[in-house]
Parts: sequence; C-alpha cells; structure tokens
Amino acid sequence: MTNDEGRVTGRNTVSGKMLQSYIERLERLGEEKKQIGEDEKAVYAEMSAAGFTPKIVRLVIKRRAAKPADIEEVEAELDMYLNALGMTTEAPLFRAVGMMNVDLAAREQVIDAFKQLVPMEGEIIVKVGKQPVRLWRDAKGVAHAEDIQETAAPASSPKPSPASRREVPDVDEGGAFELGQAAYHANEPITSNPFAWDDKRRPQFDAGWRDASGSDGMGPDT
Repeated sequence: MTNDEGRVTGRNTVSGKMLQSYIERLERLGEEKKQIGEDEKAVYAEMSAAGFTPKIVRLVIKRRAAKPADIEEVEAELDMYLNALGMTTEAPLFRAVGMMNVDLAAREQVIDAFKQLVPMEGEIIVKVGKQPVRLWRDAKGVAHAEDIQETAAPASSPKPSPASRREVPDVDEGGAFELGQAAYHANEPITSNPFAWDDKRRPQFDAGWRDASGSDGMGPDT
C-alpha cells in the first residue's frame, strides 16, 4: 500500500499509524512532566520567599509518603549509628526509657522499662548501675530479667595478629602462585592470602588468584 494508514514498519508489520499515536502520547506526557517540573519550581520559590526552607519541605514530603514502620526502622538505625560515632549524648535505648517517665534512680523501674523493649527473638544486656542485667523473652513472649555475674578475665598474653595466627604453607614462589589459583577455584577471596606482607610469596599468591579469576581482585569486571 502507498497511503500513510496502510504503511507498515519492520518485519512485524507494525502499523505506522499506531506507532505514531504511541509516540505522540509519550511526547505529550513528556511535555506535561516538564510543565509539572516548572510548576514545582515555582511553588518552591514561592515557599522560600514566604520563609520556608525547601530542602526541609522535601524531607517532609518524603516522610509523608513513607510507611510508618519504615520511618521507625530508619530512625532507630540512624540513632544507633549516630551514637556509635559519638554524635549523640544518649544511647537510643536509654532515651526510649527516659521517654517512659521512668525514675532512672530506681533499679527495678529501669529493668521493668527495658523489659518492654526486649524483642521477641533475641535479648538485651544492659548495666543498671554497676550490675549487668540480661533480659529475654520465653516461648510465651513473657519478658524476664536476671543479673549476670561477671568473672575476672584471666591474664593472657597479647593476641597475635590475624596474619601471625594463619598457618603459612611451606611452598616456594611457584607453589604460592598455584595456591592463589586454588583459592579462587575454592571461592575464597584474594584477601585469604596466608603470606605476610613482607613475604616474597605474597605477590605470587595474588598473581595466581588474579590469573585464575581473570580480574584484578577488586570486584566484578565492568
């Protein structure tokens, strides 16, 4: 056929008119998306002029669209990370206890408060005063607490470094190369190299691992 309505495209004989309608719809959606973006910028500009902070408003919008459980999980993990980095003055669990209006000077009240925070699977160990306490739930979900009796750790010699604890194979440089190949085929990382940093066999192990893997040992090839 020679008219536009009968024109076909490719081997699948897709109607040219049908294809054009899809493309035009996508183009219209693209224009609408562009217009929405411009409208959004205008609203943020108006909001900024009124004294509101756009980046905070974006966080509010994101939070409003999130599920409550997801928000709680993220905030709990954020609290834990900040506390680990020393960026907060109070541990998350103690802050939660404080929000329960518990008298932190009363040991039993503190323990009862922590019982409410014990997960169904797992346990919590806290120090109430100088005494460590273990809290857990039984099969029926009832929370229990017991004092942990600390024992003095026996004196011990300094722990050897991981490299010194690892058994060093009695092989030459060629054997180290073959060990590296075998490590790759055994699905072991290149960091499983058993030789010390100043050992001449160490680079041979790495070379064998890379030879077997066909990569540099830094991750998947791109």
